[in-house]
Amino acid sequence: MEACVENVFPTALGMPIHPFHDDASAKKNLRPKGLSYSSGGRIPNIVHVDVDAFFASVEQVLNPKLRGKPVLVGRGCVASASYGAKFLGVKTAMSFREALRICPQAIVVPGQYEHYADFAERVRQILETYTPAVETAALDDFYLDFAGTERLYPDYEEALRRLQAEVLGRTGLSVSVGAARTKVVAAIASRLERPRGFRMVAPGEEEAFLTPLQVEKLHGIGHVHAGTLAERGITTIGQLRQVPRPALEAAFGEAIGRQIWERARGLDGREVMMPATPKSVSRETTIEGGTIDTEFLGGLIEYLSERIGSTLREYRKQARTIGLRVRYVDLFSEHQSVRLTRPTNDERELLAAAMELFGKLFTRRVAVRLVGVSVTNLEPDRRQNELFDTDANRRWYLNCEVDRVRGRYGWNAVFYGKGLELREHYATKPNGLVLSTPCLSR
Repeated sequence: MEACVENVFPTALGMPIHPFHDDASAKKNLRPKGLSYSSGGRIPNIVHVDVDAFFASVEQVLNPKLRGKPVLVGRGCVASASYGAKFLGVKTAMSFREALRICPQAIVVPGQYEHYADFAERVRQILETYTPAVETAALDDFYLDFAGTERLYPDYEEALRRLQAEVLGRTGLSVSVGAARTKVVAAIASRLERPRGFRMVAPGEEEAFLTPLQVEKLHGIGHVHAGTLAERGITTIGQLRQVPRPALEAAFGEAIGRQIWERARGLDGREVMMPATPKSVSRETTIEGGTIDTEFLGGLIEYLSERIGSTLREYRKQARTIGLRVRYVDLFSEHQSVRLTRPTNDERELLAAAMELFGKLFTRRVAVRLVGVSVTNLEPDRRQNELFDTDANRRWYLNCEVDRVRGRYGWNAVFYGKGLELREHYATKPNGLVLSTPCLSR
């Protein structure tokens, strides 16, 4: 590849919306300060909102004693670091040994995924009061589209600053905001001046904005690609923009080369995607230290089946296939799935099938480290096959009442028998148990 890059790159480059939101009425008394609909017509309608040092920030909100201190979150390696640690050189995915060598005063916390999911949902709900077009790109990563909100927010910049302040005030989490005409430019803008960054790129200014930035700022260019480009004297996006598209495609492949060429110009055809109905539902958790206690593992499988059944009913779906995944402490993993006799969203039927799979998979005298339940082949909940099934109808009405009670009083208001044992091992919160999961992605 290096020879190819050297041959085809130019030698010159070898040189070093919500209508009832408070903003809707408050804007009538505001005078435009920055970019607005009235001042120019076109505005950077794509907004990227990124929660700053998400996991570490949530830990600091939950435990005020951690505020102002360097905090590391993760198990084995750094999943998230507070800016107090980042400023000293700690980076995500760094081993704890190296991170603590750089920042010996750092406080390490293992992290709890479900707390983070709660905070992410709270942030998303706030964003949806400004516009219904909200895409959750990652747990701490959101895209918004403000197209068509001219009457709601005549002072566009002020609206975005209010959004930023409201998230901080209601959750305790700071966010960085970037606005542009495309996703790729908005994401770069939001990440330039973190934490609490704010940057708007007016239409037509994309290339001027991108030109001085390092090529690593472009989504899709990692350290390997950046290193290859640096060897040819290409370190900024402005320099990269001078490379012909065929040269990039020859060097990096047609798809990646075309993407790099487009994004160096701020071009990005991706739209903000609204939430879609899931095609599968899965829940899994890790067990600290592992266990061979089949009663305890059965309780976890019961709880995971409950969560899946509740989610299916929320989306008015039934599952045709259920799968179980087991991973042992020696990292040996097994998975098996089975087609159900009839589609269902009843957790007791899901549990029965999952426990049957567990009996087939748990054959080793080794502690189990992870257990997960998943359902696929989802279809609409029509219930025609259950109309004359007395037991199924009783289960359906019972599930509806359980969902109603939990919706009003919290998940822990009602639970099955084995749930009592789980509550002796795990902390609780309004919407369930605080489990450990392997989902510390950042």
